[in-house]
Amino acid sequence: KVKPEDRFHQLKEGKAHPLWLLGHLANTIDVVGNLWTYNQQPIVAKKYKLKFAPDFANGDPITTDPENYPRWEELLEDYATGFDAFLKNVRETQDAELPESPRGPVREDRKDFFNSIGKNIQVMILHDTHHRGQMAMISKLNG
Repeated sequence: KVKPEDRFHQLKEGKAHPLWLLGHLANTIDVVGNLWTYNQQPIVAKKYKLKFAPDFANGDPITTDPENYPRWEELLEDYATGFDAFLKNVRETQDAELPESPRGPVREDRKDFFNSIGKNIQVMILHDTHHRGQMAMISKLNG
């Protein structure tokens, strides 16, 4: 759990803070996990657009101004909703489907990387655990 006073802590100005990371996780599981992998309509991505996209994807600059972001509780709910939808699809995926191409509209410049249902599942698991660990570390380093 990230304490309220830690949610905007950055290790370096302009870099990710726990609230941004939570929004990034919600957005990414929705776009890559749900839309690109399973062709499911995004649950939260339209709401966030580039707010939680990384800089290499032309995302908005990261700030510590709470006015620039949804509330923590809203992001947490959106993350849970998107992740639950992704897990439902993963549970229904048969082993024989793992090498198949993703079912949704993967961006052209990302098709070489996000090239199968199985790889996308693996990437989403690694992405999620990486950033959840990052959130915990940043929070702990603040106090």
